[in-house]
Amino acid sequence: MQALKFEKTGSFDELSLVNIDKPILCPGEALVRVRAAGINMSDAAGILGTLPFMTAPRIPGGDFSGEVVEALDAHGASSQEWIGAEVWGTGSDRGFASDGTFSQYVAVPIAALSRKPASLDHSRAGSMTLPWLCAWITVGTLANVKEGDNVIIIGARGGIGSAAAQLCKERGARIFGTYTSLAKVTPPSYVTPIELGSKNAIREAIAKVGLQSKIDVLLDCAGYDQPFNDAIFTMTPNGTGRVVVMAVHAKDELFPINLRSFYTKALTLKGLRSSILGQLEVKEVLDDLAKKIDSGLLEGPKEVNEVDMRNMENVKGALQDILTRASHVRSVIVP
Repeated sequence: MQALKFEKTGSFDELSLVNIDKPILCPGEALVRVRAAGINMSDAAGILGTLPFMTAPRIPGGDFSGEVVEALDAHGASSQEWIGAEVWGTGSDRGFASDGTFSQYVAVPIAALSRKPASLDHSRAGSMTLPWLCAWITVGTLANVKEGDNVIIIGARGGIGSAAAQLCKERGARIFGTYTSLAKVTPPSYVTPIELGSKNAIREAIAKVGLQSKIDVLLDCAGYDQPFNDAIFTMTPNGTGRVVVMAVHAKDELFPINLRSFYTKALTLKGLRSSILGQLEVKEVLDDLAKKIDSGLLEGPKEVNEVDMRNMENVKGALQDILTRASHVRSVIVP
């Protein structure tokens, strides 16, 4: 099979197209023919060597959508139950400590298989698994967004932010989302947009609608200190305010916080790590998402950028784009 692989980290130039053997299945595993593999920030960071848990040599990639072509039951005998099923997946150490999905085939535990939404093609399904898993953990597990909550999402246009907005809407929250510019953006009707055109844009917008000191939840999907500290100023001081962070983009990885505002409002701060869920828990999340997408309760991406795995120039360009946030359209590797 063909795959993208690097022998050492440090540069996108270390990534090359190789011909290798297909994965050898262990009992209880399925072989999935990958049709689309989502490109995530963590994939780019791992190849560059900025993630301590990335090991080399390695085939990167954690997300996938494809079909099952082979499976072995718990005793190692051939199993037909999942053959031909269209599945999607994300999570585990795939692409970091074990070989990932930037390849034509990947081995997946049968117990972790999840059928993709029937209403989405492989490219759209493969582009959304990690962002939606992160949004699910953020909204449900970490922030515990409830009906009637006032929520600010910094970075509401991104993959995680836009998914989090849908999940907050489903829970009955009122949503405010920040955008760098609204010039070429049409925010969804359930998000009150805040354009980051000034230093105090967030607090001014919240005060304008009479919700100063009444924001219950802050989800920072962007990782810049200025909007973060501006949003902190708007939060409730009654001890129930929840803040979730999942990124920081300073080169030294330091993030200044207005601690006086933070502790006087008795806020709680949590960080997102997608691997806090095991493979079976991830399957449950994806199964539920698939049902809600197919029923129309949630909406998948309208547009996806497909990148031919054999075109190394385009592959490296897509990795660079997600690293620099040059595009709001998510990309997938097409093996």
